[in-house]
Amino acid sequence: MAHSLPIITLLTDFGDQDGYAGVMKGVILTIAPHVRLVDISHQIKPQDIQQAAHILGSAYRYFPPHTIHLVVVDPGVGGQRRAIALETPRGRFVAPDNGVLTDVLLQEPSWQAVMLDKPDYWLPNPSYTFHGRDIFSPVAAHLANGVPLHRLGSPVDELILLEQPPLEVLPNAIRGQVVRIDRFGNALTNIMRLRWIDERTVEFQPLNPSLIPTGTLRFDARKARVTFGWHTLNGLHQTYSQVPVGQPTALIGSTDGLEIAVNQGNAADALAIKVRDTVALLFEPTGA
Repeated sequence: MAHSLPIITLLTDFGDQDGYAGVMKGVILTIAPHVRLVDISHQIKPQDIQQAAHILGSAYRYFPPHTIHLVVVDPGVGGQRRAIALETPRGRFVAPDNGVLTDVLLQEPSWQAVMLDKPDYWLPNPSYTFHGRDIFSPVAAHLANGVPLHRLGSPVDELILLEQPPLEVLPNAIRGQVVRIDRFGNALTNIMRLRWIDERTVEFQPLNPSLIPTGTLRFDARKARVTFGWHTLNGLHQTYSQVPVGQPTALIGSTDGLEIAVNQGNAADALAIKVRDTVALLFEPTGA
């Protein structure tokens, strides 16, 4: 099936000060001048693979399936980690094999991958410290030009996955952790795949169906409670503005996960909540 212009997204920890992301774009446009470039973010905390994995896992689903996602958060550059390209039904990915694709792999049961060991698709004389420029960017550009995955390298059957924060599902509670604090100070948790059925009913359907014998559970959001540290928040809300300005709230965020926030404030500061803190969602199950 023919597509319009190919898309390459970029996700890095390079920031916007040193020109590294711009150089990668220059390499891509030299090889594939017709490509459309989209920045997901260049503000990942330095070497924070977990943060990059979460942001990528939330973002890639909203792009067309022919998109190529280029990810360079790579504390192991110059070491033994592999450079890989991954193909799934919902996108292709070029990245280090260091766990940064974990959230994608958990959502994509069908995939194939190769190790990028074909120098014909790299820049000549690649450096030891900037594989984003010399290996990952050229490979992404060649993919955009129509080079098939299998020509880029040798097949890979297993990829590195990051250890997942604990998630425990009980008959009347889900216990998880804060996995990210966003720039607004909102605390995002690994209690994911929550969705509103109606204005009062929430359904939970975990990625791992074995956590719930029935596959899903539903509960009354108004009667739910969220606890963390010494705090308890009553009810789950749909928007920040359902509580007064300056008040804390628990809600289902845009990525369908449990989120702790302060309306027009900073929850991380106001509530002293941080990554890896335990969070519990307490509820009374209702019939499906």
